[in-house]
Amino acid sequence: MIMTDNLPRPQGWKILVRKDKPKAKTAGGIILADTTRDAESYMQFTGQVVALGPLAYHDRSTGEHWNGGDWCKVGDWIVMPKFTQFKLEIDDQEYRFINDDEVIAVLDDPSVIKVWV
Repeated sequence: MIMTDNLPRPQGWKILVRKDKPKAKTAGGIILADTTRDAESYMQFTGQVVALGPLAYHDRSTGEHWNGGDWCKVGDWIVMPKFTQFKLEIDDQEYRFINDDEVIAVLDDPSVIKVWV
């Protein structure tokens, strides 16, 4: 479950996305090598939707809801551009604001993809 207390609320057509960080060490305390962390490069491009702005997926000029419906919903894992407009960190957790039209895909499990950079 995604907790949204004390997080900024996206406005307009913005979407707030929570980013995961590659693990630095295992649960048993073993420090992971850079190459192991690099294998989780998918995290540069994926995140979990935390909140949608009130105008997300609405036409910018008319305010009407898009015919195709929402591309994602709160709780979805998405693929988004690596470089986004605005990043912030709250309680050691990274978040990003993206535009609603920057959602590239919705994923069931982001760890199954491999990214070539």
